[in-house]
Amino acid sequence: MPLADPLYFPGGGNSITFLSPGGLTGIGARLAYSVLSGMFSMVWDEVASIDLPDRLAHAVCRTSTETWPHTFISPRYATMIEYKQYPPANHLHATWGITPARLEHWMDLTNVLSDTPWANRPQWIEGVDRPLPLLYILNGGQTNAKLMIGRSK
Repeated sequence: MPLADPLYFPGGGNSITFLSPGGLTGIGARLAYSVLSGMFSMVWDEVASIDLPDRLAHAVCRTSTETWPHTFISPRYATMIEYKQYPPANHLHATWGITPARLEHWMDLTNVLSDTPWANRPQWIEGVDRPLPLLYILNGGQTNAKLMIGRSK
């Protein structure tokens, strides 16, 4: 385990270096906080990890901190332009094996807004997403209902 980047982690420590294999599927996401609403939002998409040719993979790793872990992904619904535009960071977090329905239930329980601004993703996919709770339908949609819940706290 190489030393972590001393400029980024002034307290020291180690980093784990690996290149994820292709073929892993799950959710790639980024959590954002809005001062305007006082709420968190999750920008997410289903993703699959991909293999790059070794020389290209190592060249891409060297464009950031080479000793950090790297996983190259392909989003299911977002175009790469959308994916570069909307997640609120230059990297994301991925959880392998989780389904959209499970993520959506977690966001319901924690009152986190679900943001999937991808033009190619339908709002609800039968057998993939959790059915939209009646509470949301009765209160002007998921985002509006969650904002109302957030304001009542």
